[in-house]
Amino acid sequence: MINLSIWERNTLEQFDLVVIGGGIVGLSTAYHFAKTNPKASVVIIERGATPNGASTKNAGFVCFGSVSELVDTEEEMGSQALANLVEKRYKGGLQLRKLLGDDKIGSAPVGGYELLFNSKDHNERHRMNELLQPVFNGPVFSNSSDKIGQYGFSNKVKGLIKNSFEGTIDTGKMIRAFGKKNSERGVYFMNKTEVLDIQAGPKPEVQIMLQGESWTIKAGKVALCTNAFSSKFLPSADVVPGRGLVLVSKSVPGWTLDGSFHYHNGYNYFRSVGNRLLLGGGRHLDLSGEETTEFGINELILNQLKEDMNDFIAPQLELEVDYQWSGIMAFGNTKAPEISMVDEGIYAAYRLGGMGVALGTGVGQSLAQLLDG
Repeated sequence: MINLSIWERNTLEQFDLVVIGGGIVGLSTAYHFAKTNPKASVVIIERGATPNGASTKNAGFVCFGSVSELVDTEEEMGSQALANLVEKRYKGGLQLRKLLGDDKIGSAPVGGYELLFNSKDHNERHRMNELLQPVFNGPVFSNSSDKIGQYGFSNKVKGLIKNSFEGTIDTGKMIRAFGKKNSERGVYFMNKTEVLDIQAGPKPEVQIMLQGESWTIKAGKVALCTNAFSSKFLPSADVVPGRGLVLVSKSVPGWTLDGSFHYHNGYNYFRSVGNRLLLGGGRHLDLSGEETTEFGINELILNQLKEDMNDFIAPQLELEVDYQWSGIMAFGNTKAPEISMVDEGIYAAYRLGGMGVALGTGVGQSLAQLLDG
């Protein structure tokens, strides 16, 4: 039997809203719900000491897609749906920055660049600018191929396309700032707590495991914000996990890169963090193998990233890898996020398509509004 006092039972066994998942979407959902319901009791349950998906295990890009990536997405969903999705990604990033403050999240408007290995790839730039004109009221993508030498890339890189509307943040600082915002609203946190089961109903029940003991929380409503891990509770959901690998190099005194960079249709990305290179992606090299919720390192992908690092990204530096990690993203048959009521008293938001930093704040706010409805 779990060792709870009467005070703990009165305050920890019942909440108006139970948010499952402490990443960007869960934090945003809890914050916006608590803001519009100041008397409500809200708890965020997170199984890790830090968010356990991709919210703090990413590259720290505030982006909405390179030209080649957007062309691929357009083939899947059509031109207008793509424009709408880009607008949500872009405005979601602005919302995140406004809510938390650029200084609190280490925001840097360094721009985004796509590396081209075939100069013909420039052809789609003008068409994408036309498509996105109503969203940005001006051209998004421009030719920056004259900077190839300045950045130190090898001659394998044939061109650069710049996106002036992208930038980078420190997602560790972001999560800390989001946590503080929630604490100021009275939101309670249960970290290192595993959710075992959820029972739908007028008063849903959430069974958890905390410090080796199982007990049940009664909820007014439940918000499922577990993205790639949602299939544990929603077996029929259109969500497929996608593991992403990220590495950082050892420090190189005096070196840095001014910008955020993409290549291979957005599957690969890199930037500098201080005097280190941060490089990630490569999931397309083993898509089926990376459809997992298990953290780990795919040696095939790691070796290719190492080769890229010294082959064409920074061939003059002879960089060495310091350490690496993985994060778990969520994909599906569409790039649009799912936000819905999934059962009586249970609501969910998931499938952010690898764009959680850009989309997460707005998705969480939309889920909070649905919970209020």
